[in-house]
Amino acid sequence: MARYCIFRTDRIGDVVLTLPMAEALKAHDRRAHVTFCVQEYTAPLVALCPFVDDIISIPDRDLTPGNREFAQTLRARDFGTAIFAYPRPRLAAAARRAAIPIRVGTAFRMYSLRFTHRVREHRNPSLRHECDYNLNLLRQIDIPIPDNLLPRLDIPDILQAGVRDIVAASGIPDRTSFGILHPGSGGSAKEWPPERFSELARMLISSLPDMHLLLTGTTGERGLMEAIHHAAAANGAGHRVHILFDAVSLDQLTAILASSRFCVANSTGPLHIAAAVGTPVLGLYPFERVCHPRRWGPLGPHSRVLIPEPDPNCPDCRRDSCPMHDDMRRISAEDAHDALLSCL
Repeated sequence: MARYCIFRTDRIGDVVLTLPMAEALKAHDRRAHVTFCVQEYTAPLVALCPFVDDIISIPDRDLTPGNREFAQTLRARDFGTAIFAYPRPRLAAAARRAAIPIRVGTAFRMYSLRFTHRVREHRNPSLRHECDYNLNLLRQIDIPIPDNLLPRLDIPDILQAGVRDIVAASGIPDRTSFGILHPGSGGSAKEWPPERFSELARMLISSLPDMHLLLTGTTGERGLMEAIHHAAAANGAGHRVHILFDAVSLDQLTAILASSRFCVANSTGPLHIAAAVGTPVLGLYPFERVCHPRRWGPLGPHSRVLIPEPDPNCPDCRRDSCPMHDDMRRISAEDAHDALLSCL
């Protein structure tokens, strides 16, 4: 049995966009055993991918100095191939120390000699989607890639049933349709302004008369959610806009996103989770090259993105590097409203 370990120890969205690698390996060899090595906080999410057999989790993006025991962990799993979608020097050293025969990673790091197969491809130009960059690592070891692979997360019935009480506790009546607005980004992206989210909430309340809205975010984004809720209340719609204040685990959030009618968010993890469970999504992105939806957009049949409209006469806009025009405020609430309704 071929045994693979895929290393992706960064953030939620990055991990979601790496999951199709597991499906590609299973399509190539249905008996393949696929393990993901991830940070502890993303492990509950990866556990929902039907193509992942096992998970190794670590506290941070890389091992702590002197952590040689991890090589023993890898050696005990008898991996034949290690694939570094997110290369880290100490993890790469551990894979070599564990004598994993095939180790795939970038050619452009000081520690790239620790890989047996080195990919000469820079990701910074963002010419392709992150998912494609990840799948290209498999091509280096002659793994064919099926067409139209998408991230996929499956929600067990027991988990889906358990989140009903969480949603009800936020004030949404049982069995009532709701959509999610996720206005923050955890510092991972440029954000659409809260006043735009407030405008969008008002429009959605008007155009979708049976729909409630649920605001989600981290504890640190509570003030942002309260500001949007306060604006909705000022317009007489506060009873249909709710805040998810309960602390939820990542797998619970995934189940909530799967239960929602849609999700509107900046370029952040919950947007990619929602797309992976089949929920229609609208992503709000800058056109800056390193953040562009060409590389980081949500994947799914019901996914839409909006970016500020570049100025065709501006040379900086043509280089995807224009601070003057790449302003998230230039995405109007009206355009967001119409784009969202088009994918419902």
